[in-house]
Formats: sequence, C-alpha cells, structure tokens
Amino acid sequence: MSAQKSVSVQDLASRIDVSEAIIHSMLLDIESHYRKFPIRRTHKRPRWINAPEPALKIIQKKLLQRVLYKVNPHPDAHGFYPGKSILSNAQPHCNKNWVISFDVKDFFPNTTQEMVRKSLPHEKLRIDPQLISQLCCLGGALPQGAPTSPHLANLAFYECDLKLKKFALSHSLSYTRYADDMTFSGNELPDGITEIVCKTLLKSNYLLAEKKTKLMGRNTQQKVTGLHVNERVLLPRSLRRKIRAIKHDIKTNGMTKAISKSTLVKSESELQGFFALQSMIEKAQSN
Repeated sequence: MSAQKSVSVQDLASRIDVSEAIIHSMLLDIESHYRKFPIRRTHKRPRWINAPEPALKIIQKKLLQRVLYKVNPHPDAHGFYPGKSILSNAQPHCNKNWVISFDVKDFFPNTTQEMVRKSLPHEKLRIDPQLISQLCCLGGALPQGAPTSPHLANLAFYECDLKLKKFALSHSLSYTRYADDMTFSGNELPDGITEIVCKTLLKSNYLLAEKKTKLMGRNTQQKVTGLHVNERVLLPRSLRRKIRAIKHDIKTNGMTKAISKSTLVKSESELQGFFALQSMIEKAQSN
C-alpha cells in the first residue's frame, strides 16, 4: 500500500474512530465481509441483497454520518438524506393534470465504483475518494444492502438530476427523484418525454425500467412514492383504514396481540414508522 493511501487510511480512521488495522484488513478482501441472500417477492424475481458483516457495517455507517453527508445530493433528490422523505418527494406533484413516474433499472448495480469515485469531491471530504469507493463498493458497483449505497447513488446521479431538472423547467414541469423513482408532473406533458428521459439516463450509464413507467391523469389515482397527490398529499385509503384498525386493536387488546393479528406490520418499530409517517403528513396539511 502506498504511503499516500496509508496516510488516507490514517485520516479516515481518525475521522470515524476506527483502528487503521481494521480498515486495512477490510481493504485486503472486501468481498469476505459481505453475505449474500435473496429476498423473495410475490410474482417477481428475488432481489439479491449483499449485506455487510457487522464490522464493515459499523465503518460504513460512521463514514456516512461523519464524512459522506457533508456532500449534498441534488436538491430534487429526496431519498435517504436528512430532512428529505417520501412526503417532500410527493408534495411538488399535488394538484397537477398529469403525473408520470419512471424507474431506473438496477440502480445500485449500474452505479459503478468509478462513478462513485468521480462523484466525491476530495477537497471537501479531505479523504481519498478511491479509498471511500473501495470501502463502499462490491464487485465494481454499489451493493444493495450497504448503508452507504443510497447516498452514494444519489451523488453519482447528480449530473443526471441536473439534466432532468433542466428539461423539466424548460417545459414548466415539476421534477423530483426518490432513489430510483423519478417523477415529473404538470398541466401538460411534452411529446417524447419517455424517449428524452431514456436518452438522458443512457448518457449517464443508466437504463430505464420501461415496464414500470406510470402515466396518471387527474381523473385517476395519482400516486408518488405510495402517496396520493391528486389535490393534497394523503395516505392511500386502504392504508389509513389499516392504521385506524390497529390503533383500535391496541386499545382493546394491547400492542403485542394487535401486531400479531395485523396484516400491515410484523414489529413495533415498523408500526411506529407508519404512525410517524401519518403524523408527518397530518402536520404538513395543518401548516
């Protein structure tokens, strides 16, 4: 290992409060610090997760919190960054004649280690971008399952966000992105919007998941990241009913029994997430 890289490891170890020896051992064989397993999905091919083992996961989490969050994603990227949420992603698309959403195909696997390295400003982070990319990539790309992958994908997608935003503004459209889900909305959509999005992605090494494109007119249920946006942001009615039912069941039978009977959640932490989302939406509506 070169002296320069050794100094970088020393700097990083100091910044994230991890020993240099542990970081060096990770870099020698990063593949051995992941475990791969499938998540089965109904009527879909399984999604393969590459989850970092505990020691590497701790390093990646500290790296994210203490170093990587110093670099902001594009303002219209709303996923996996402090202060952003599915609510902030949905709000710009309320009360529009048309909403159209697109998905990036295999977002993490198509975000290469070289793209990650180029997206990291050395002068701002004061850590070698190559070192960061080595600690956060697997097999030359971002692994699905690492805590650093969503934010690094946001940073790698920055130039693409710039181009898509410029296109949106030129046609009086709103644009937001949540992870691999891009949304445009407006009173009129320009001809050829799908082709333009496809070509823009292609120039940045990404592909459009064409079968997932959704065009939603005002007379249909317009949904953005799972939230209704026809007039204002709302949870879907079926979800509101389930939350209301489980709240009633908690009062009657207690938390443990209510969760065991629920088709909505499997744990108290998952349930609290739904309560927090509902509260956040209600608070936004009252302002």
